Amino acid sequence: MRKKTTIGIVVLLVVVAIGVFLRARAILGQDGLRGAVAAQMSRTLGQPVSIDALDWSLFPRVTIRLQGIRIGDPARVEARTLNLATSLGALFRRRIEHASVRLDGARIELPLPNRASATPPSGGADTPGGQAAPPVEIVSIDDITLRDVEIVSGSRTLRGDVEVALRGGGLDIRRVTLAADGMAIEATGEITDLSGPVGSLTVKAGALDFNQLTAFAADFSVGTGLPAVGSAAGSSASGAAPAPPAGASGMNLIVAMEADRATFGTLVLNQLTGRMRATGEGLALDPVTFGIFGGRYEGVLTLTTGETPAFDLKAALSEVDVASAMAFAGHPGLMTGTMSGQLDLAGRGLDVARVVETARGTLRVDVVDGVVSNLGLVRAIVLAASVRGRASAAGAAASRDEPFTRLGGTMEIGGGSARTADLRFASQDLDLTAEGSVALDGSAVNLKGQVQLSEALTKEAGTDLVRYTAEGGRVTLPATITGPASGPTVRIDVGAVAGRAIRNRANEEAQKAIGRGLGGLLR
Repeated sequence: MRKKTTIGIVVLLVVVAIGVFLRARAILGQDGLRGAVAAQMSRTLGQPVSIDALDWSLFPRVTIRLQGIRIGDPARVEARTLNLATSLGALFRRRIEHASVRLDGARIELPLPNRASATPPSGGADTPGGQAAPPVEIVSIDDITLRDVEIVSGSRTLRGDVEVALRGGGLDIRRVTLAADGMAIEATGEITDLSGPVGSLTVKAGALDFNQLTAFAADFSVGTGLPAVGSAAGSSASGAAPAPPAGASGMNLIVAMEADRATFGTLVLNQLTGRMRATGEGLALDPVTFGIFGGRYEGVLTLTTGETPAFDLKAALSEVDVASAMAFAGHPGLMTGTMSGQLDLAGRGLDVARVVETARGTLRVDVVDGVVSNLGLVRAIVLAASVRGRASAAGAAASRDEPFTRLGGTMEIGGGSARTADLRFASQDLDLTAEGSVALDGSAVNLKGQVQLSEALTKEAGTDLVRYTAEGGRVTLPATITGPASGPTVRIDVGAVAGRAIRNRANEEAQKAIGRGLGGLLR
């Protein structure tokens, strides 16, 4: 009895399987299926769609396999295979519901053609006007996987894999890996509005090139019909974004970023972390931290893209290697030391020359334990003060390199120069306070101030000089520094020295007279 029951169950299962197979074959095996699927895709995309071949399988899930897909005329989107998987129950109702799509070997060439009312390819089975219903209807798709996808925009090519789930008008981005021009990016997150796009992402990268990234974003915007990033359509002459059309949200992506290395033009940043907002106007990283010239940047960085990108920096700098920064600015060997400070700068361009020309704002810098090459400040002062008798003084007079313990000031940046009213240079041999300007390209220095010799060098100066130029017991001399930064000229204002000497001598004689008068009165 048990054996007969078992045989009956097996026979029943075989009959059911055969029935399922025959029913599926009746639906999926129709000659017009390939054309019907192509027609539905064509109406949805607004472009002609062709499919070279179609086959299907039942297990482990009902799957329709399309091969040789081409979209557009000429074709701007091509794919080797497209697998469309659905449930058996939906298939029996001639519907593909809650389907999973897997696309392998796709190539997408930007710009995409404008959406139009495409004519379905020959062989389509359902058309308006009451003709026969299609063998199967694509109703809904839940998730999409792209493998080995290639997006081409001009000379730039983006390659990678994408796994997303459709949620209303947006996407859950389960995993995205993309690579282009030396960049490798991994992303997860959510797109709530594809028309923007609008959403939030988490991005990790080994290397980022913001020039390439923004250029590709601009091409992508144009290619997909979105407002071009940094274009005239994306920003007004005043820099403000125009109001979007009714119902359009505009691009607004919030990206939590981590990158081992990032580049802005020729500027290299290390260990970048921050929160980036990408809109039709550009990129804003707020906050952002990264390593630069051996130190650290912590603050805000805004980049408005376009033919000439604009930047806006507000940050604190710490432990920056000045020698590396000088080499990047085109002045290797000019200065060494370790810098910290605060900056608030805006300008245009990503190359050094353009940044120097357009930068505006304020900068507070403090550099410690460094050397200014070829300044010759101590040498000029030592010779003018007639310092004598010490090997250190002789060495100072012979050298033009200027070691210092601290150099700093607040600077107004604009017109290609930095202007300061509180520059302070402190070293073992002297202190300098000055005001004036320094060209950002190093072509001109124009500073005027006062130099005070150290107590040690004051003791080695001529007696009369000390007597008539000392302030607070130290020789104090007016000085000017002019010429190129690579070889400035230091001059002592002899007229001012003589004037101070006369005043000091007059004060001395007056004191003597007062002393004599008081002495006579007491006697």
